Amino acid sequence: MVNAFVTKKEVANISMSPQKLLSVLVGVFLFIVALTIVQDFLESKRSSYAFYFNESLLFKTVWFLFIPILAVLFKKLKNETPASYRKTAAFTAIAIAAHLFILPFVAVVFSILFYEGRYDLYKFFSYTIANDLDKLVIVYAGFVLGHKYLENRTRKIDTSESKPAADTIIVHNGRDNVVVNVEDITQITSATPYTCIHVGNKKYLHSETLKSICEQLDRSVFIRVHKSTAVNITKVNSFKSRLNGDYDLMLTNGELVRLSRTYAANFKNHFKRKSSG
Repeated sequence: MVNAFVTKKEVANISMSPQKLLSVLVGVFLFIVALTIVQDFLESKRSSYAFYFNESLLFKTVWFLFIPILAVLFKKLKNETPASYRKTAAFTAIAIAAHLFILPFVAVVFSILFYEGRYDLYKFFSYTIANDLDKLVIVYAGFVLGHKYLENRTRKIDTSESKPAADTIIVHNGRDNVVVNVEDITQITSATPYTCIHVGNKKYLHSETLKSICEQLDRSVFIRVHKSTAVNITKVNSFKSRLNGDYDLMLTNGELVRLSRTYAANFKNHFKRKSSG
C-alpha cells in the first residue's frame, strides 16, 4: 500500500458538462417562455384586447436565442476563463452584442415564414432594446460571473484540499518491497487485480487497484487520462489530437499514452495550470 499519505476529502465536482448545462437551460427558458405567454394572455384579459398566441410567441424569440449563444459562450469560457474584470466585461458585452445583432434577423425570418412579414428589423431591434436589454445583461453577466466564481472556487478547493504527498511510496512487488520516488513515476496503469507503476523504463506490479492508488495520490499531479491509466502531469511533454476526440500524450521517457475524450477536458485544465506554473 501507499505509505505516509494523508487521506484527502472528496472534492465535489462542481463543473457541468455542456450537454447537462444545455439541458438545464432549455428547460429553464421553455418555462420562462410559457410563463411570459400566460402573462401576455392575462394582460390581454385585464386590458380587454385580443390575445394572439402566435404574435406573443414571436416576441419570445429572445429567450430561445439564449440557448445557442450561451452554448458557444460556455465553450469559450472553458477554454479561457476570464481572469480580470476587463475580460469578464468583454465576454459579457460580446454575448449581448451578438444577441442584439442576431435576434432581429431571426425574428424577421420567422415573421416572413409565419406572419406574412408584418414586422421589420428595426421594430424587433427597438423592441429588444426597450424591453429585453435588462434581461440580456442579467443573463449574460450572471452566466460569465457565475462561471468565473465556480472556476475560482474549484481551484481554491483543489489547493486547500490537496495535501503534500510523501516523497516516496512503498510498492509491494511480489515478495519485494520497493521504495519508489513519487516524482519519478511516469504513469500508473491497471493490470487487474494489480496496478503497474511505471518508473522510467522500469515497471512494478503493485497489489492495489488503480482507483485505490489514485484516491491517495495528489490529484493535481496524477491525472486520470483513461479508465485504465493515470499519468504524472509533470512527465507529459506534449499532446496531439487524433482528430476523433482522443489524444496522444508524449511522456518524458518517450512513451506514448492515449488520452480518452472522456478525460480530455480535465487533463487540459491541469496541463494548462502546470504549464503556466
